[in-house]
Amino acid sequence: MNELRMAVCDDLAEERVQLARMVRSYAQRRGLSMELRLFASGNELLDAARRPDFCHILFLDIFMPGLSGLDTARQLRAAGCLASIVFATTSQDYGVMSFDVQAADYLVKPFQQEDVDRTLDWCLEHMPESLRVLSVYAQGEWQELPLASISYIEVLGHQCHIHTSRRTLVVRRGLDDLEGAIDSRDFLRCHRSFLVNLNCVERIQGSDFCLSDGSLVPISSANLTKIRNAYTDWIYRKAWENK
Repeated sequence: MNELRMAVCDDLAEERVQLARMVRSYAQRRGLSMELRLFASGNELLDAARRPDFCHILFLDIFMPGLSGLDTARQLRAAGCLASIVFATTSQDYGVMSFDVQAADYLVKPFQQEDVDRTLDWCLEHMPESLRVLSVYAQGEWQELPLASISYIEVLGHQCHIHTSRRTLVVRRGLDDLEGAIDSRDFLRCHRSFLVNLNCVERIQGSDFCLSDGSLVPISSANLTKIRNAYTDWIYRKAWENK
């Protein structure tokens, strides 16, 4: 991910600035490129959140005059917001109230830098797949490809061809390197030269994955049974997660 988008929403200017300082400190120490936006109210935040991916991680104070943090979060989720939401609370008891908006974590005031670091480490480790991207250098510039847009990657010669829903990008990186950078259970190494996004698979036909766009991705004959089982396990896991 080239740039991490984060936001802090708190009606108290002193606490808003303090948390922003801790977030910036975390990003600097981790070597992360970051865009950080500050908001003084839930309504101000909602006015800015016009896209589901407007930020990756959101720190949201629960008790604010007017629209509370919980009500703000409910409206964000109803609008399709996918951000990891971290609530700032005055008591651990309020953490229970955050389950209905799928909060990632909560910080109990007053919190310290190590508390913010721990929370951000967890949020980055569990970033929703729909927000994650693969950064590649192609066509003379760095580009961010949403993981959801990648259908499969294949090795041709000494280059990798990344097939997306709209185009194919050629990059001078090894498939092992790309697989490690993607680091997603939704992607399966089905052949020494192919990595497939299982969300794009329609069915298995013989020794091929048939994708929804009509593409065929070969499955290693030596590992056919193992890969079939892995795909079946993935289907069951997805069904369980979507309950």
